[in-house]
Amino acid sequence: MASRGKSETGKSGRNKPPASPELPTDPASDASDRMLARMEVMMENMRAGIVKEFEQIVSGAVKKEITAALGPLEAKITAQNETIKSLEQSANDHDSQLTSLQATVASLTDRVGSLSQKCEDLEGRSRRNNIRVVGVPEGSEGSRATDFVATLLQDLLSLDSKPVLDLAHRSLGARPRDGDPPRPFIARVNLFQQRNEILRKAGASAPLLYQGKRVMIFPDFTATVSKKRAAFAKVKKELRSCPGVKFGLFYPAVLRITLSGGQHHRFEDPVLAMEFVEKHLKKVVAPDSV
Repeated sequence: MASRGKSETGKSGRNKPPASPELPTDPASDASDRMLARMEVMMENMRAGIVKEFEQIVSGAVKKEITAALGPLEAKITAQNETIKSLEQSANDHDSQLTSLQATVASLTDRVGSLSQKCEDLEGRSRRNNIRVVGVPEGSEGSRATDFVATLLQDLLSLDSKPVLDLAHRSLGARPRDGDPPRPFIARVNLFQQRNEILRKAGASAPLLYQGKRVMIFPDFTATVSKKRAAFAKVKKELRSCPGVKFGLFYPAVLRITLSGGQHHRFEDPVLAMEFVEKHLKKVVAPDSV
C-alpha cells in the first residue's frame, strides 16, 4: 500500500509543472513607459492641432482666392444669363414673325398664281382673233402692212374677197440681217369665224408659196400656251403613223385621240399621251406593219 501511494504521489508530481519564480518589477521602467505613452499622446494631440490649424489657414486662403476668382465669373454668368434670356425672347418674337410671314407668303403665292392664270387667260382671249403669217420676205409689205396681208391671204387661200383685218404688223424685234429668217406677221381678223376659216383653209391647202418662199399660217398663241402645245409634237408624229386613229390639239393644250371604234381619250400631259400611244396603239399597229 505504501509503495502504491508513493507511485501515485510520483505520478502527480510528474504531471504538475514546477511554479515559475516571480520576477521583481522595476519602478523606473514603469515610469518610463508611462512617460512615453504620455509623450505619444501629446505628440498626437499636437499633430492633430497643427493639421487642424493648417487646414483652417489653407481653407481660409483658398476660400478667399476662390471667392475673389469666382466674383467676376459670377458677374459674367449673370450677364450671360441676361443675354441668353434676351436672345430667347428675340428668338420667340422672330419665330412668331416668321410664322406670320410664312402665312402671308403662302397667301400671296396663291394670289399671284391666281392672278397669273387670269392674266394668261386674258392675254389668250385678247389673241383669239389673231393669226401669224410666217415666211414672207422682209420688206414685201411696203408701208401698208394691213392691206398687204389681207391681199396676200386672199391670193394664197383663194378667198372670194379680202378678209377684214383690224391691224397687221411684223412681230416686234430688230430687223433681221440678210440670210436670217424674216419676222412673222401678226394680223388681227375682225371676225372670229373668218379667222377660223383662214386657219382651216391654210391647214387643208397644199404648201403655200409667195415669191418662191413657203408661207405658213398659225394661230397666235401666248408663249406659255405655245410651249405647252409644242410638247405634244412627238406624240402627234407617232399618231400620224397609226391608221384609223384621228387626233386634234385643242385650246389651250389638250390632245384628243379618237380611235377607230369611236372611243375618245383626252390628255393634258404629253408624257401620259405618249405612254397611251405606245401601250395601246403601237402594239395594235405593229402586227399590220410587219
